[in-house]
Amino acid sequence: MYSRINYTMVGVFVLLFTLLALGFGFWLAKYGFEEKYDYYYLYFTEPVDGLTLDSSVKLKGVDVGKVSSIEVDPDNVERIRVEIRLKEGTPIVVGMYALLKLQGITGLSYVQIEGGKRGAPRLTAAEGKIPVIPTRESLIHQLSKDAPALLDRLQSAANALDRIFSEHNQRQFTRILDNTAEATAKATEVEDRFIALSDEFNRTLQHFDRQSTELVDSVQRITRTLDEKLPTLMDDVDQAGRNVAQVARGIDRRLKRGEYDLRKMIRPIQIDIRELSYSYQELSEDLKALSRHPSSLIFGSGHPPKGPGE
Repeated sequence: MYSRINYTMVGVFVLLFTLLALGFGFWLAKYGFEEKYDYYYLYFTEPVDGLTLDSSVKLKGVDVGKVSSIEVDPDNVERIRVEIRLKEGTPIVVGMYALLKLQGITGLSYVQIEGGKRGAPRLTAAEGKIPVIPTRESLIHQLSKDAPALLDRLQSAANALDRIFSEHNQRQFTRILDNTAEATAKATEVEDRFIALSDEFNRTLQHFDRQSTELVDSVQRITRTLDEKLPTLMDDVDQAGRNVAQVARGIDRRLKRGEYDLRKMIRPIQIDIRELSYSYQELSEDLKALSRHPSSLIFGSGHPPKGPGE
C-alpha cells in the first residue's frame, strides 16, 4: 500500500517538474532571447506583385530585415501599405527611399532601400506612430507604364518607314541617285573646264606680262633713240644757224670792205647746209621706217622680209 503511494507521488512530481521546465523554456525563448526590431511603413502606388510576407528588405544590398505585413491602405485604396521590420539600430536617415526590385528570374520581389547622406538625421515619427520611408517607382513599373506609348511610337515609326520605303519612293530615290550621279559627272566636267580655262588664263597673263615688258623696253629704246639723235640734230641746227649768222656777218663786213667774191662767201654756208641736209635725211629715213613698220615702236625693228629670190 505505501509502496504504491510513493510511486504515484514521485510520478506526479516528475510530471510537474517537466511541465514547469518546459514552461520556463518557452518563456525564456520568448522574452529572454527575442530579437528586437524597428518597424517602418512603406506606401506603394504600383502593384506589389512578387512581394510576400518575409520577403527580404535590403539596405544598399545588405539584408537588414523582412516584410511583416502587406495590405491595402485603409485610408487610401489607391495605395498598398507594406510594413517592414528592420534589425534594431539599422541606420535609416532622412533622404532614403524604398523601391521594389526583382529577385533573379524567380518572379519574386524584395524591398531595396537606397539614398541617404552621411551626417543626415535619423528618420523618426511622432510619439506612438510608425515612421514612413518614402518610396519610388521601380524600373519595371516605369517601363510597363511607358510601354503602351512606346509601342505606339514604334508602330508610328514602322508605318513611317513603310511609307518611306514604298515602291513609289524607291523609284523616286533611285531617280534622285541617278540625277545626283549625273550632276556629279557634270560638276567634274565643269571643274576640268575651269582648270583648263584657268591654265589658259595663266598663259595669257604670262604672255601679257611678256608683251608689257617688251612694250616698256620699246618705250625705253625710243626714248634712248630720241635722247641720242634729237639733241645732236638740234645741236646741228643750232650750229648751222650760228654758222649762217656768222657767214651773214662776214658777208656784211666783206660788202662793207668791198670784197665781192661770192664763191668764198657762200662756200661755208654750203658746207653747213650740206651737214644739216644729212642730218635731216637721217631723221627722214628713221621716220619713213617708222611709218612703214609702226609696230617697231613696240616690238623692235626685227629683220626685214626677204624679197623674191633672196
